[in-house]
Order: sequence, then structure tokens, then C-alpha cells
Amino acid sequence: MLRELLETGAPILADAAIETRIMFETRVRMDPHIQVAALLERPRGRAALREIYATYLDVAWAHGLPIVMGTPTFRASRRYVERTRRPAAETVRRLNTEAVAFLNEIRDQGEHDPVFLAGVIGPYGDAYSPDDCLTHLDGADYHLEQVRALAEAGVDALFAPTFPSIEEAHGVAMAMATTELPYAIGFVLDHRGRMLDGTYLHDAIERIDNAVVPAPAWYAISCVHPTVARRALADLASAGGLTRLREVKANGSRLSPDELVSLDHSESDDPDVFGEAMDKLGLDFKLQILGGCCGTDSGHLAALARRLEARAK
Repeated sequence: MLRELLETGAPILADAAIETRIMFETRVRMDPHIQVAALLERPRGRAALREIYATYLDVAWAHGLPIVMGTPTFRASRRYVERTRRPAAETVRRLNTEAVAFLNEIRDQGEHDPVFLAGVIGPYGDAYSPDDCLTHLDGADYHLEQVRALAEAGVDALFAPTFPSIEEAHGVAMAMATTELPYAIGFVLDHRGRMLDGTYLHDAIERIDNAVVPAPAWYAISCVHPTVARRALADLASAGGLTRLREVKANGSRLSPDELVSLDHSESDDPDVFGEAMDKLGLDFKLQILGGCCGTDSGHLAALARRLEARAK
């Protein structure tokens, strides 16, 4: 059903921040290694996650928009699980399976439809450090374990956001292509609008499209301010690759992600400023899926959703 909806070009809402809302809106502590995935193991953590996801579903319902919700599994992969001294293979499978079941439960208890679940796969290393990345072959091997766990748990799509290097982005695409699910790659960019390893966006898309079968259903930009996304999209349009990039999940602040998480409070643009900037991005560059990342909340998503609803009429 998601594939068919993508073909219509209708606007689709994506969810917004999870980690920064846990940090700044709750007293729940995240595991330093697997972060929000560990909240699934504690009643208090599950309650906090449930409340945040519910606010995003409420926004989609209020504005009559389809929504894509990502599983809280950005760091639920072997490297981070091993750092917690849990049994790796068993824990990777359990955390990813439980995350999908958790979101399915939230979806089934709500009244809104359609709601699509995207299985989220984060990079091997720090998302903001291209030096801590895998080659494409090693990346394919590493990410396959989590890809299989999410696919078997029953997600509607796979999403690999915030990848800083083309090598590992190529590798995770290879792993996701082994399933029959639609999948997307999300790049994190520097202030010039390039990947953090210096790769131009159009070169990254061309490389993966030419090397991986089936190719991603779409590409995304994630974890950057709308102004950075605009710069990158303008360059991509001039290079002729705009039709393959259909999603932006943007930060609410111009601060870097490292600066944002070092604060003791949330820092972001006013929701209406964010909503207007994102809606204009969508209109100017024909983007279909729009949502938030670090520093955003349900207020930011609602400001965007109001504009998407008006556009859909």
C-alpha cells in the first residue's frame, strides 16, 4: 500500500524527534549505547515512548494525513548491543522484534489510517563522523542482521537515516535490497549540502542506483536544518537527480546535532517558522514525505501538517 501511495504523489507526514524529546521532556534515562531501544525493556520507558508516538499519530489524525512512523531502533544493532554486554544475536533480534510489535500495538489501538511502520537502521558509527564508517561490503554484512530482524517482524518499509558516508550507505542499501520491502536511504549533510565525507548528493544517489538491485524506493535528507536541505536540493535539481529524493526530516534548530544534544534544554525554531520552511521545501522541490528530526516535537509537526492538509485539498 505504501508503494501505491508513493506513486500518487500525495503528501505524507513523517514523525518527528524521539531522542531529544526523551532527553528534554522526561526524566527517563536512555542507555548510553543502544539509547531509546533500551526503553522498550522498562515500563516507564515504554510509557514515555508511547506518549511521544501518540502525539504524532494525533497530528496525522487531526489533519487527515497518512503518516510514516519509524521504529526506535536507530542503535539496535550488534556493535551497540555488544557494548551493553548483552548476548548480541539474541538481543538484536529481540529489540527489533519488540520495537515493531510496540508500534503495531500503538497503531492498532488508534483510530487513524493509514499508518506505515518503517524499520529504522542507523549507521555503524557516529552518524556525524564519516571516519567511523564501514566499506560497502562490510556494511552490507553488518546491517543484514538488523535488516532481517525488522523485515521478519513485519514492517511496511525500511529506512536507514543519517548516513554520513557513501560507502556505508551503499552497503546498507545492499542489505535492505535483499528483502521485498520498499526501502529508503537518508543522508546527513554538511553546511555545503554535501554528505559528511564530501560526496555530492547526486553522485551518492547515482552510485547506489547503478549498483544495487532493486534500488531504493526513495532517498531522503535527515538531521539537518531546512536551510541546509534547501541548499542541497537546489544543487541536486541542477544536477538532474531531484526526482529520486522525496523526503526531508529536518532539525528544528540551526545548531549542529552535537551542539543540540549537549544542551540541557530543547533548542528549535518556532513551530510556525519550521512548518512554513518545510512546506515551502516540499512545494519548491516536489517532496512527498516531510517530518522532523532533532529538536522538533508535535507542535512543529502540527504546523507542518496544517500546511500539508491545505495542499492536499
